[in-house]
Amino acid sequence: MEFPPGQDGKRLRVAESGFPDQETAKEARAKAIRAHKEGTLEADRRKETVGEYLERWLAAKASAKTIRAATIRSYRGHLDNYLLPHLGGVRLTDLKASQIDAMLVKVRKANAGKPLNQQVSASTERRIIATLRSALRDALRAGQIHRDPTIGAHVSKEAAERRDVWSPEEFARFRAWMEDQESGHAERLAPLILFAVGTGMRLGEVCGLRWSDVDLAAGDLTVAQQAQLQGKEVVFLPVKTKAGQDRWVPLAGWVPDVLKAWKVRQGRERLISGEAWANDRGLVFTDALGSPLIPNNVSKTFGRMAERAGLPKVVFHSLRHLAATIMLQNGLPLPVVSRILGHSTITVTSDLYFDVVRDQRLKDDVSAAFARAFSA
Repeated sequence: MEFPPGQDGKRLRVAESGFPDQETAKEARAKAIRAHKEGTLEADRRKETVGEYLERWLAAKASAKTIRAATIRSYRGHLDNYLLPHLGGVRLTDLKASQIDAMLVKVRKANAGKPLNQQVSASTERRIIATLRSALRDALRAGQIHRDPTIGAHVSKEAAERRDVWSPEEFARFRAWMEDQESGHAERLAPLILFAVGTGMRLGEVCGLRWSDVDLAAGDLTVAQQAQLQGKEVVFLPVKTKAGQDRWVPLAGWVPDVLKAWKVRQGRERLISGEAWANDRGLVFTDALGSPLIPNNVSKTFGRMAERAGLPKVVFHSLRHLAATIMLQNGLPLPVVSRILGHSTITVTSDLYFDVVRDQRLKDDVSAAFARAFSA
């Protein structure tokens, strides 16, 4: 809504969204009208600090329930750890690119002396600014500010980062170690880990996979959902990207045998559990009573397993990078790998893995192309 000009001659536009229902939106509108009549709305809005605005913005996003809980938690972390401490006291209308730059300089300086895995990476830095930019664009659309100061900020633009990844030889050592484990978490998670490397699926997608999504006879599966921890409950949501939703993934290498053996084991556990069996969703990977696996716990257990096996510490997501590396190094075309992984665009795959295919095979291909072009 737009109110008549105030004492400074400027019109005041107020636009807010993200209300959970129409009734709440009407109440907010009535409150704004009352505040304007009382002469407090203009002062409130134009004196609002970055911190006050960000809190209001995030509350509206959370109540609207149009974005995932994990995204809300990510926004919350960016606000609490970076944006509020460094920019929270600045008046929203006064925020400048130079102040955002100063925050980034302090964040980078804080990296000094920290272990690499505790430093704020360039990609994290970009995500922090993306959160701020999203909030400021909403303020811009609402007429509360007249420019987006993040446009002039100097954000790190390094190429997409890749975490440490095991070589195929290191994974072979890890697989041999798992095969030697006769019981415990390592023995139970071995099939899931082998499956993840064999398909390149994200951990949430692996934990959300159902038997109805798998066609062992045809040798493929469809990625239809992901598991995600929200509070203390595992919920099932669409996958991360549109390209990843309902995508086709082949069952190759050791994967079919792993799934067949696991299906037999799960059937045995169901008989033992009796009425306590909890797998009413038909999930492929569960605990011994059929309950969904919590992705966060799987990831932590994997880290401990890698340490016990005497291998370099890597995160579970690096198994996805390992799968992509194996596919590309063995001749699978980049567009096909991109589709299997469910990347939003082939550019994402290319940025992450071009160094994998930049080897002698690629040089030979280029040489062959020139030879064909200039052969008489």
